[in-house]
Amino acid sequence: MDFDVKKIFFPSVGVNLVFNINTDFPISKSSIIYDADFKKQTITIAQPIVPVTPNTPFEQLHLTTLVYIDQRRLRIGVRCRPIKFISNYPMANGLPAKAIVLQYQLPAIETNIRSAFRLPMTSRYAVKAKIVYNKQEYRTPGDFKIKDISFSGLGLVILERKKKRNTPLSALKIGTEMIMGLALVDRDQPGAIGTFPVKIQVVRINMNYSETHTLIGLKITSITRENEEVLNRFIHTAQIEELKRISKKG
Repeated sequence: MDFDVKKIFFPSVGVNLVFNINTDFPISKSSIIYDADFKKQTITIAQPIVPVTPNTPFEQLHLTTLVYIDQRRLRIGVRCRPIKFISNYPMANGLPAKAIVLQYQLPAIETNIRSAFRLPMTSRYAVKAKIVYNKQEYRTPGDFKIKDISFSGLGLVILERKKKRNTPLSALKIGTEMIMGLALVDRDQPGAIGTFPVKIQVVRINMNYSETHTLIGLKITSITRENEEVLNRFIHTAQIEELKRISKKG
């Protein structure tokens, strides 16, 4: 299938700059398109929250975005390389912003990011949750906290001991499967953006996260297509809004 970059990568579109997309550990940085010159095959994007520099190492670099074609959600990407770093790109509001000019190569192709960007919780965007484990319910923030969330999983922080006793969630093992209820919250809007259940599995345990807390990595093993769309939209919107906030400050 042929994809027209002019209809996909145009100003104001949210994008992901993906390093080493075909490896087991790609790195994805969220951004937004400021400008595009399709004759010169260049696209100017906002400097990501975690900056890219001329010394950032990579073997492959792709600019990708999500599109809907024939009722299918596809991630389309073009291979690219940074050719210019701008410290004072002029914004419409008159404030300068940091930007990167990318030279891209055709064709645009369907891509897949094997690992997903994790969105840290902020004062505006948060996730409330409850876990059903051994027929008991555990809830945020009393029993655990959500550290971050991605399209494919979550990071949980739990207290190892409470009142000199080990907490039940501290007994979790790699491979443990549970049911989790999620409520996605944008504090600038009333109520939750989405509330739905997912099936999760413990895939990582970091006992050395701190002296008192353990970090647990969870993989989402089952989610409906509709709820996946809600989660993806929540994460993507939060990334773009945070990027806009930082751009306004700087």
